[in-house]
Amino acid sequence: MTILIRGLALLNVAELVSSLGGDPDALMRAHGVDPAAAGDYDTFLPYSSVAAVIGDAAQELRCPDFGMRLARRQGVQMLGPVAVIIRNAETVAAAIDGVSRCLHHLAPPDSTELIREPQAAIFTFSTNLRRLAHRDQMVEKGLGIAMDAFRLMLGESFVPLRVTLQHRRVAPMASYREMFGCPIEFEQEVNSVHLPPHSLNQPIRGRDAAALALAENYLAGIRPDLAVADHVRGMTQRLLVVNHADLVAVARAMSLHPRVLQRRLAESGTSFEEILDDVRRDMAWDLSATGIQISQISTMLGYSETSSYTRACRRWYGESPRQLRARRRGTPQSAPTQPSQAREAARPTPPTST
Repeated sequence: MTILIRGLALLNVAELVSSLGGDPDALMRAHGVDPAAAGDYDTFLPYSSVAAVIGDAAQELRCPDFGMRLARRQGVQMLGPVAVIIRNAETVAAAIDGVSRCLHHLAPPDSTELIREPQAAIFTFSTNLRRLAHRDQMVEKGLGIAMDAFRLMLGESFVPLRVTLQHRRVAPMASYREMFGCPIEFEQEVNSVHLPPHSLNQPIRGRDAAALALAENYLAGIRPDLAVADHVRGMTQRLLVVNHADLVAVARAMSLHPRVLQRRLAESGTSFEEILDDVRRDMAWDLSATGIQISQISTMLGYSETSSYTRACRRWYGESPRQLRARRRGTPQSAPTQPSQAREAARPTPPTST
């Protein structure tokens, strides 16, 4: 199964690649990533493709500390709504706990943990994907973002007790010293940042309890499977405008293979065909209120023949396209006819006003 990550993971990557003399669009397209998706919270990308973009940039541009440089450019803003928790939690410990609970909404394979020991509080970061190429760059970027979060909470002068990395050293020591400012140990059991135990109890200045509650409520309501289905729905609506809303086109826009997209949708209990049918049904309801010709509505819904739209309209609303248009134009507040209550019960009712 393809593991997806939000487009925020590539925030500011184009600017960094350009500053190093590279071509960011070519680099991303080489790995099936639409450059417009880089930095977009609402776009999902294959985790492996994101890692390939970052790792290849490090190699091709001869910039072995690319992951750490990117982390400095991204900062905690790369975490989207999770950054709100960091800025507004009651204490540093509460912020770390919030990140550990919610990080999977941004990057399902990534996880963090807080280990309390007498001499140190150990923050760990891991990417739980086997055989991931360029894992070292992704880990260094992840710990770099963590450092930005710690300095936001504990002050710009914060320096960890020590940092450990599971991989071997890949960049000059000067790059690690600039990023962490403390002893670095490579080829260790975990990727970690060690903090003084007392730092966990430090309150976060300027916190907004209301903002924290809003962020937690928002994140609690997210289901990654539904997020993918919602993204497919939005993409389908946009592509229908240019008469291009088929599975292949939508999958390409999401940087996924069509079979992978179908599998992801099946896991969330739906399919591309069902989403397309729902989008067409809702668009037909809205377009019928405008009074435009039936043939135009049919074309705008992506049907090659008006007869196909006629059959679909009867299935959706129990009436012909002309009858639906007349009803929508004459009594716009009326509710749509439900020809099959069993089938429609699982669907949201179209809007009852124009």
